[in-house]
Amino acid sequence: MIYLFIKQYYKSIIIGLLILWLSLSGSKTLVPGRMLNIPYIDKMGHFAMYAFFSAVLLLDSCRWHSSRHLRYIILLIPLFFGALMEIMQMAFTTSRKAETLDLMANIGGVTAGIVLAHITLKILEKFRSSRPDRS
Repeated sequence: MIYLFIKQYYKSIIIGLLILWLSLSGSKTLVPGRMLNIPYIDKMGHFAMYAFFSAVLLLDSCRWHSSRHLRYIILLIPLFFGALMEIMQMAFTTSRKAETLDLMANIGGVTAGIVLAHITLKILEKFRSSRPDRS
């Protein structure tokens, strides 16, 4: 059972581990100096990471023969994961701090990821239905 879970969700697991590492690594080890000096660029990073995470998680869960409700319950994972990362930054790091704006960017990213996954699924459906049958 665990093997099947890992096989099905390995992409989502890898993205989650990458987010974990990025969230708990010291910011000085990730960005030497100020990158591009763009205000709130870290919020854009949060948004992008969680959009990608939730989109891949939703696409991974679509392969299971499960109900739609279960797929959307699975999307609670990146929401809780984002909140947990903020708490862990506050508790376990000295170079990072928990911010409400980071959490809001995470939530916005999850929402965008859901939309991105739905668009991807619609495109894939059209692509599959337009291919000629090779029987």
